[in-house]
Amino acid sequence: MFSNIYEELSISTKEIIGDVKLPTPKETQEILQKSLEGNLPLEDSVRLLEIGNHPEAQEQFDLMREFTYLQFRNQPNKLRHIAPVYLSSYCIDTCGYCNFSAKRKDVKRARLELSRLEEELSEVLGSGNRVIEFTLATDPEFTPEVLAEYISKTREILSGEQGSGILLCSDHFTEEKYRNLKEAGLWGIVQWDETLDKEIYEKWHKSSPRKSDFTTRTNNHDRAIHAGLEVATGCLFGLSDFRYDVLMQLAKIRYLGQEHGIKPFVFGTPRLKPIAGKQLHPKFEVNDRQYETALMVYKISEPNIARWLQTRESPELNLRNILDGDFYTYRCGEVKPGGYKVNINSLDTCKGGQFGVSEMTSKQFEEELNIKGFRVDYSWIR
Repeated sequence: MFSNIYEELSISTKEIIGDVKLPTPKETQEILQKSLEGNLPLEDSVRLLEIGNHPEAQEQFDLMREFTYLQFRNQPNKLRHIAPVYLSSYCIDTCGYCNFSAKRKDVKRARLELSRLEEELSEVLGSGNRVIEFTLATDPEFTPEVLAEYISKTREILSGEQGSGILLCSDHFTEEKYRNLKEAGLWGIVQWDETLDKEIYEKWHKSSPRKSDFTTRTNNHDRAIHAGLEVATGCLFGLSDFRYDVLMQLAKIRYLGQEHGIKPFVFGTPRLKPIAGKQLHPKFEVNDRQYETALMVYKISEPNIARWLQTRESPELNLRNILDGDFYTYRCGEVKPGGYKVNINSLDTCKGGQFGVSEMTSKQFEEELNIKGFRVDYSWIR
């Protein structure tokens, strides 16, 4: 389990950050060339991350951008799509950065009933999507057994179509429960570790009945892989030092690869965004330059793992950063249950959405991709 190496790894990562120095343009070029040999050491990755902290290091930043475009933009370029479908906004946890928090008493809560699942999926499938991600808050009513019904029903609707599949972003479960969900038709899980800085994590989640268990949640990727599922990992930018979070994610996926012979298929890239129309100003707020630097370092350090760009960010920022093989979600159904039935031109995420979003129609999305020389693959699971 990842927890067996966590303490030692966290200490060494903080030591690496403490010794980091901004690379010169020449040193930046040397690190970029070194990355082509594979398994870029964390000591080099953090030097590239440091460029994000220095607006005056524009030449180094531009060198990274040029390198990633040259190495990871091909012809034709392809993006893969995942369509989130929200099942519940009821939650017992109290995360201060989430509009679904149990502490927020003014949120309109909803559950997507099984009888309405096919209606909601029709909106999603009608746009070509064939990979579905069920997303929900920590809702005690959505037990693994209940989720299995939703997964089984969706597998039936997808009819085994080539490239289709089902993902789950939910509370953490036991290996046995994941095996049962796999039998029902689940392909993989999505879990953002929020931050792997245990002290900061516990400050944000100490009052949460489920999320407060840092160790059990941190080992969730191990359990899912043991159960035969694919996994997605990532941090939530803005909770901790972004350099620490990126390095720990890189270290974690390398541990998973060594321990289980399989690495996560994607890095999630969520960043703290306003909730209910109110700005958040966390101590470790990550600006655009730091965020885009982190995106590039993920790809430079682990070129075979995609990044997942999504509606938390503006289309302009996302399109500036897309690389061949990445994931891009252009719409999240107003980030709440039943949201795909809402007119996209009248979105109001303040009334019940999880966080602020910037969504597009499928037509807008595909037109923008064509301009950039990309096409989208809606059925990418092989």
